[in-house]
Amino acid sequence: MLMHILSLESVSKNFGIRPLFENVSLGFDSADRVGVVGVNGSGKTTFLRLIAGEEVADTGRIVFAEGVSIGYLPQNPPFDPAQSVLDAVFAASDERTKLLLDYERACRELAASGIDEPRLLNRVSELAHRLETSGAWELETNARTVLGKLGISDTDALMGTLSGGQRKRVALAHALIANPQLLILDEPTNHLDAETITWLEDYLARYRGALLLVTHDRYFLDGVTGRILEIDRGVVQPFDGNYAY
Repeated sequence: MLMHILSLESVSKNFGIRPLFENVSLGFDSADRVGVVGVNGSGKTTFLRLIAGEEVADTGRIVFAEGVSIGYLPQNPPFDPAQSVLDAVFAASDERTKLLLDYERACRELAASGIDEPRLLNRVSELAHRLETSGAWELETNARTVLGKLGISDTDALMGTLSGGQRKRVALAHALIANPQLLILDEPTNHLDAETITWLEDYLARYRGALLLVTHDRYFLDGVTGRILEIDRGVVQPFDGNYAY
């Protein structure tokens, strides 16, 4: 059943004195697959950042249905260099992911102690039981699978030791496994090879939420979207169908 999740009401945004887009009024449903296109500098990334809550409109307002969850992949994701890959993937997510993080940390602490300390053993056992009853093991399995498909095999590696492309892929995994109702992706195919792009296209085909993305990969855009928003000289024009259509 389709649900209305988001409305833009007379939204305008300027870059300095130059208007990026003016008086935009649009709606998004729970099954929308929307690609945002336009020339460089037209405001595509700013449009995504507005909806993701990273920027504020100069005029108008953006209204979400109550309780709508958002996953956002920026072009250049921030990162904590001291954080492990797995910690970064599960950061700021739901209660099950917090349990997984606690379990991973307890296991690392137990391994580092070099002894079977009763307190740590009990803590690991307690967390394992809570993971079992909450169904969070499946979430961890999915996270490791997604990371593997994206070419990240060492989940204990620190984010500060990764290349920029690897960090972008970890951030993409974070957005995907959160399984939000609205997934916002800014250039998700950057740093991905052809095989991984095909995998991502298939993954998004199975994803049941709404999708909003910017990409320079026109084949990928055609494969995952059913609606286009073109930003051109301050006007956001919607078109039904994918980019080729």
